[in-house]
Amino acid sequence: MISVTKFKHWLPNFIAKRRKITELKMAKAKKATVKFQKNKLKGTLERRKKYTKFRQQVNRRKERRNRNQENGKAANPKEEATEAQPETSNAEQANVEDYFCNFSIGSEESLDLSDDEEEDVNGLDLLEAVEDEEMEEKDDSEKEEEEEEEEEEDDDDDDDEDEVFVSDDEEEESGDEDDDEMEDDDSQAVTMEMLSNWSTLAKSKSVDSFKHLLMAFRSIARSDEESTFTYRVSNHKVYKKLVRVTLKSAYPIFSQHLFFTKKAKHPAKTKNWRRLEKVVRLFLNNCVRFLRDLDQDDMLQYILTHLEPCTLYFGCFPKAAREYLRVLLDRWSDNGLSSESRARCYQSIKQFATTAIDTEKNSYLSHCLKGVYLVFAKHATKVTESTLPMIQQMLEEGPDLYTLDQKVSAQHAQVYIHQLSSHLKSAKKQHTAESFKSVYTWQFVSCLDFWANVIGNTCNPDIGTTSPMLSQLQPLVDVSLQTLKMNPVGQFLPLRVHIIRSLIGLIDGTGYFVPLSPFIFEIFSGDVKSKMEPTDLPAFEWDLYLRTPKEYTQTKIYQDAKYQVFYDSIIDFYACFGLSIAFPELAIPVLSKLKEDQKDLKGTRFSKSLRTLIDKVWIILVLIDRN
Repeated sequence: MISVTKFKHWLPNFIAKRRKITELKMAKAKKATVKFQKNKLKGTLERRKKYTKFRQQVNRRKERRNRNQENGKAANPKEEATEAQPETSNAEQANVEDYFCNFSIGSEESLDLSDDEEEDVNGLDLLEAVEDEEMEEKDDSEKEEEEEEEEEEDDDDDDDEDEVFVSDDEEEESGDEDDDEMEDDDSQAVTMEMLSNWSTLAKSKSVDSFKHLLMAFRSIARSDEESTFTYRVSNHKVYKKLVRVTLKSAYPIFSQHLFFTKKAKHPAKTKNWRRLEKVVRLFLNNCVRFLRDLDQDDMLQYILTHLEPCTLYFGCFPKAAREYLRVLLDRWSDNGLSSESRARCYQSIKQFATTAIDTEKNSYLSHCLKGVYLVFAKHATKVTESTLPMIQQMLEEGPDLYTLDQKVSAQHAQVYIHQLSSHLKSAKKQHTAESFKSVYTWQFVSCLDFWANVIGNTCNPDIGTTSPMLSQLQPLVDVSLQTLKMNPVGQFLPLRVHIIRSLIGLIDGTGYFVPLSPFIFEIFSGDVKSKMEPTDLPAFEWDLYLRTPKEYTQTKIYQDAKYQVFYDSIIDFYACFGLSIAFPELAIPVLSKLKEDQKDLKGTRFSKSLRTLIDKVWIILVLIDRN
């Protein structure tokens, strides 16, 4: 046991020895560590304190919200239930006005885009500075680790740090000199040498070269404005190459700095978004402006192809997203462009509908669905030889967009098919010539064809799942059949042929039965044996007419066209049920009717082909009965 007096003498000596040991250890401390303690320790501690305070505030807010929600549920459970009922009912009742927006762009209409300035590209300079600081921090940490392992390299590390600071100062001075030169010249012409230099640097993801490319590209996109730009482009070759290089370099540079993590899954939540927000907005705005009046097919396809990866950034800018969709719809419905360019525009619309997501995690699919249908309905008012290929292409591509999300598509279909139904009902109530003309139009018939294609694509029985779009099958069939029965005169036979073909496609896609045989047999009826007037008219095109022209009514060409469309419609209609067990029951009345028609057509040019049709139906009937 140690006495108290000895302990009192031993304790000061022990403390003194410990102090000497700590002083020796501190003397042996590394230079970089001391440097860090003097210069950066206070800053790091302050940052950590601020971060912890911020996290504590966030946690407190979450706790308060959870408490309020729990208290509200416990206090008024009945009131919440009663309040939830009208909300759901209001959600189910869609606002019809929202489904009839204006997506068309007038020839003299200006785009509603937020203004951008050339100074917005200075955010790239901030990004460069941040990168330099991060690289310095990484270098410092690496040096500290090396110094902990080898104490003899302290002097060499100090020399390296001095060199880094000197190089940074030199870069800042050179940047200031470049800014002075840019201020001296009002507008500098872009040469091929300058562009080649920018292009080679942009391949290595140089931020400075991309800054110059953006400023030159902005001067091209806004060339119709009376304002001064840093660069001007007067050479056509430079013009085309500049556009291609800028579009090709954009996404690799953006994606390098706006990268996603587990926490940041949206561009607006990435680390460098605040520095690059104005840069991205400037790039997207000028792309939209450039695309609006572009009439070169190769350039349009190139821009849309390389702009496709950047589509996700449109979700961060609502104005740019809406105008981009309007421009794409305008280009998609432009008959002056080639079919390949229009197909490329549709692919961009589809990419935009699925990729662009706003900050509230809502996609632009609903806007795309509205725009595709409304733009189609606007351009389907008249069908001619020149517009027919474009309308047929839109009829193929537009319904394909409705297969992406069938629940949302069913909501749109319900609104638009109900509009067609109410339009037909009002015309039947008025029962006037003008009301008939409002229904018997290209627009009304084309819209019926559009929704028949949508339901046919989404309600395919081979998929094996029930589609929400199936609920709109009966309303559409009712509207189509009522349109067939509305004014069954011979002059509007082409219109009825259009609707019959549309319903046959609907039957083929869904597998549902629609009684069309009476309407098909009405196509080829009348006095066939009467003599027809010879004429030099071209062959009758059913796709180009809703009403039979007077010069075709009593001609042999028109009679042959009627029989051919009757023959094809019978085959197409019953081919939809050719593998069904119900085919014999459907075929027996048709065979009896065809045999009656064969007797009436005996001795005419149609009897032989009609006999062939009877034999084909009979062969299929026998095969199904045997199996």
